[in-house]
Amino acid sequence: MTTFLDFLQRQRAFLLTGHENPDGDCLGAQVALFHLLRALGKQVHIVNPDPIGKAFDFLRRHTPFGHARGDDELPEFDAVVLLDCSQISRVGALGQRLLASGKPIGVIDHHVGSEHGDGTACFVDATAAATGALVRRLYRELGQPLSPAAAEGVFLSLIADTGWFRYSNADAEVFAMAGELVAAGVDGSLIYDNLYRQNHPESAQLLAALLARHRLLLDNRLALCAMDKALMERAARIDFDTDAVLDPLRSLDGVEVVALLKERYDGNVKCSLRARRDIDVQAIAATFGGGGHKKAAGATMNMPLQQAEAAIEAAVATALGDAARRR
Repeated sequence: MTTFLDFLQRQRAFLLTGHENPDGDCLGAQVALFHLLRALGKQVHIVNPDPIGKAFDFLRRHTPFGHARGDDELPEFDAVVLLDCSQISRVGALGQRLLASGKPIGVIDHHVGSEHGDGTACFVDATAAATGALVRRLYRELGQPLSPAAAEGVFLSLIADTGWFRYSNADAEVFAMAGELVAAGVDGSLIYDNLYRQNHPESAQLLAALLARHRLLLDNRLALCAMDKALMERAARIDFDTDAVLDPLRSLDGVEVVALLKERYDGNVKCSLRARRDIDVQAIAATFGGGGHKKAAGATMNMPLQQAEAAIEAAVATALGDAARRR
């Protein structure tokens, strides 16, 4: 951590960014780090490869968010910090521009293997429940109090990556931190309402359509849902969070792995994997060049949708067989 603290203190102007389609952990960690660096007297800009979703607009009341694609002008910066990812490739076209700048890159992440990413300085802990939890640790190391905005950012990170404290990564640190943040004034109900109670009127119909498409495979141990381009366009039009289909499928008795496959506009397939028990979906994702956590991982598969479905079924079958032999 000492090296990373030196990196933060040595630079004057920072550009904070994260993976494409930034989620709650990525954005919450960016909020918290933005206000930490401002408190240290630094110049800070958040520039993501994609605009933040409507559900996260409430963060704008205290934190400015930007996004850049193509040749969009970037603010001046001395260093880059990647949050919730460790590879420039996860930042799309913006990432290549940042890499070409030659500026040093810091990484704050909790995914397996992130210490081997593109960071010249890294603060990585794969046992941490969320990237925001790591930023909270930085506040302690630097002796800085959490502002109300930063506290809300850390709380958003925690609930995003622990499923509102339902997942197995909701450990003692998470609950202690959550209690601290609520005591500091974080309004969990406000965050919940913004995230889940502003859905487009068509969202229920789309969720029903997705659930109707799921297939139970491998003796009902794999629940697989595939979204073609038409469904993806429909979801984009109403700003629908496609991951909403994951938990209903994971709740089915006997299901050990859930796979959501989304056909992208370039013809590739984005795969999201979730596990219920002891199947390591991070290892499955890694076979396709992806990564993540033992119970939540993903990958971009360079193949057509139908071929990706077959490949995931085969990979999960192998993982289930390996797990059975270990028991």
